Amino acid sequence: MELSAGNSADVVAALCRAMLRPVESASALREIEASLERLRHAPPDERAACALQVGRLTRDADPVLRLSAMAAITGDLRHYDDLLDLLDLEFERPDLDRLLHIYCCMGRQLFLMRMDGASRPGFFEDSLFPYYTRLIAAIRDRLGLAPRPRPAGNPATGRVVLVTNQFLSLRHQPSRDLLSYATVLEERCGREVVILNTNIMPTDIHSLFVPSFASSVEPAFDGKQVIEADGRSFRMLSSTGRGLSREKIDWFLRAVEWHDPDVVVSLGGSVIIADLLAAARPTLCIPTTSGAVPSLADIVLDFGGGGRLASGPLAASWRPFRFLHSLIGASEPDRPAATSKAASRAGHGLPHDAFLCLVIGNRLDEEADCAFLAMLESLIDRVPRAAAAFAGEAAALPERLQGSRHAGRLFHLGYVTDMAMLMQTADAYVNPLRTGGGASAAEALAAGVVPVSLPVGDVSAVIGPRFVVPDYAAAVDRLALLANDPARFAEAAAEAWSQSTGRSNPAEAAAALSRYLDEAVELHGRGGMEERICK
Repeated sequence: MELSAGNSADVVAALCRAMLRPVESASALREIEASLERLRHAPPDERAACALQVGRLTRDADPVLRLSAMAAITGDLRHYDDLLDLLDLEFERPDLDRLLHIYCCMGRQLFLMRMDGASRPGFFEDSLFPYYTRLIAAIRDRLGLAPRPRPAGNPATGRVVLVTNQFLSLRHQPSRDLLSYATVLEERCGREVVILNTNIMPTDIHSLFVPSFASSVEPAFDGKQVIEADGRSFRMLSSTGRGLSREKIDWFLRAVEWHDPDVVVSLGGSVIIADLLAAARPTLCIPTTSGAVPSLADIVLDFGGGGRLASGPLAASWRPFRFLHSLIGASEPDRPAATSKAASRAGHGLPHDAFLCLVIGNRLDEEADCAFLAMLESLIDRVPRAAAAFAGEAAALPERLQGSRHAGRLFHLGYVTDMAMLMQTADAYVNPLRTGGGASAAEALAAGVVPVSLPVGDVSAVIGPRFVVPDYAAAVDRLALLANDPARFAEAAAEAWSQSTGRSNPAEAAAALSRYLDEAVELHGRGGMEERICK
């Protein structure tokens, strides 16, 4: 909901009062963040004026709080530039957890697409990536870590160590993807896999950066584990220790030395344990999302099959690839059966005769925002038989759906376990503005559900330009056309399924991975990675 000028002035005043008081509790931080969220939805010019006022009135506030608040209101990356400059002197101090927390909070806002890339072109290359490399060096030097290089001439072991920042459960898409890649590496690439679940992201608040971020940890995954999924078993070493400590990190480094892999493979960017090893062992990074990837690996794979990078810190390490999500371990998809949509919908309480749009996500409260809901309302205005179902856990979304003028056509299903069955209910897969969602988009293609997405983020990389629209107005036009023209809809559904069969070939992915694993060994043998880690 947009604020009026008078209301925004009241919110700014309350925000400044909260920022100038001692922020000593989570509730005090949440109060600040609630005000920022309201201002973030004001018109652009008003947001800029509000941020200037906040900056002027809170000069005595914590500088990280002040600069991150101004960035949260405007989306202007130049505030992050100022914040990173401010942290230069902090690298001489002992609080590594604070430096990591600020980095992860900043990365979270970039991932959620809260920041305007046009406000500071080159931010990743010029500011964020150098900060990350400096952070890796500070962790290594401050904690006295010295990963030992693999002795030259050692024979290949046929083993890889697969490193992740966070393994939670099979309800967590990156965790499922991790096991899918472990399956491909073992069964198709002929490599023995050991998984390291490092839980190295901050689980506590170490700075007043807003909006704040703390990662989740699964307490059951501690020590040596055997993870079983889909009839397969995987060895995993996991630590639930909180914070950056020499003991925790050294335990993982010693485990790598003990298992002596040919290559250390990181799943996702900013995998600190893998990047600490980049100077000592061959490393390869498999990104789990589109966009810039903070990684020091010898080889950094692409996510969506995009073009080669012309410049920047990853220009030399980047290699073409297509992330295949949890479908990577699956057999070739069969053409979707002519299952009755009415029968599938009955189990979810959905209207049998609707043109049904499916929206899927783990962050629906943030991503299915006012603009996205307004788009769906406009569609229902034009196509009264249209409806939308939202799959994923959400706290605030159900109440917002009830407040819509089309509440009777908007359904929140909560978390849905059987994604394949859910896809049988849908006509279209509709994607809000976000970075994630690639896995559900791949599932939609495999089911012959027609995707519609803006030209950003993981979904657009998965579905390709045929199913991308420039803005929400064009999304309404596309969906209305599909709903009203059965022939066009049938053609698009067939193309979606056909595209799935062309992109989810695990044999091709395994062959590419094998080539890149061998190339990582070759590249590392030439040396030079140490130059990328600041001394």
